[in-house]
Amino acid sequence: MEIKDWLYIVSIALTFAIGVWNLVLNYRNTRQTRFINTVTSQRIQWLEQLRQDISSFAGLTYTWSASAMEGKPQEYEIVRDIDKLRYLIRLRLNPNGEHDQKIEELMDEVIRTTDPSQSSHLRELLSELTRETQLMLKAEWEKVKLESVSGKLNQITDS
Repeated sequence: MEIKDWLYIVSIALTFAIGVWNLVLNYRNTRQTRFINTVTSQRIQWLEQLRQDISSFAGLTYTWSASAMEGKPQEYEIVRDIDKLRYLIRLRLNPNGEHDQKIEELMDEVIRTTDPSQSSHLRELLSELTRETQLMLKAEWEKVKLESVSGKLNQITDS
């Protein structure tokens, strides 16, 4: 075999090795991108669902308290919906998150303040709950944006 034959063989082998290496890197990058996209998409859905649940909880609680529904046929349905939302929201929250813990505390206080004689305090609590939820949603949205740009999940403050 001549030197040019060896050069062809080495060139073909090198091209093949580079092609395999490129294939492996593309496979890994595609898997990571798909994973990040899935997590980001799920987080966005979670944020929207939490927003809806908190607003429903606040609205139903205020309506139930302000409309004096005790003893009326709709009372059972509204109380059932409020209780369901209260536990559903808790299941969506991070028990170690600062904002999340504050939201749980506020929800407990809201439930204890549904007597119509405490309606002004209830409005204050619901406003505080809304504000705390806004802060938590904003912080989570910033994490989603950072993760989608950097392609890395934040392992420390993950919710």
